[in-house]
Amino acid sequence: MSRSRWLVVLTLVVLSACKGSLADHEKDARAALDARDWAKARNISEQALVGVTSGDDAAMAWRLEQIRLDALANDKQGQEVIVTLARLGANPTYSPQITPALYRSLADKLKAAGDVNGAVDVLIAGDKKFPQEHEQFAKDIDGLKKGNLDPAQVERLKALGYL
Repeated sequence: MSRSRWLVVLTLVVLSACKGSLADHEKDARAALDARDWAKARNISEQALVGVTSGDDAAMAWRLEQIRLDALANDKQGQEVIVTLARLGANPTYSPQITPALYRSLADKLKAAGDVNGAVDVLIAGDKKFPQEHEQFAKDIDGLKKGNLDPAQVERLKALGYL
């Protein structure tokens, strides 16, 4: 076999190994998430997503992004959740997956983790992205008012018209 053929074969082998390892990373990240090891789930997902383009394996990449988002929410990283949702929403491959329900689900996880302010911020971001859902987001924010909001968050909600 010529040298160029060997390079092509080697490249194909490496690419197929990467696909398999992407699935392995998803499995490992999911196991870490299930074990409530948020940092490990996030790190595995982020490492697996490095260099992955949306066309490589969009479904697998989306599952890794979901694991990362869940880990962030459970680890009280509300601002990073918002940044990630904005990034994914700007990607035509993933934007259909970014829904009001996803914002609410992540806000629920932030609240359960004890980050009520982060939950409110995610709901406000969802309200801005989906103005047609304003009434429901306002109800969700109203429900969080019964939580432990700090005074600055209360003032912010008043300024935005939610209180």
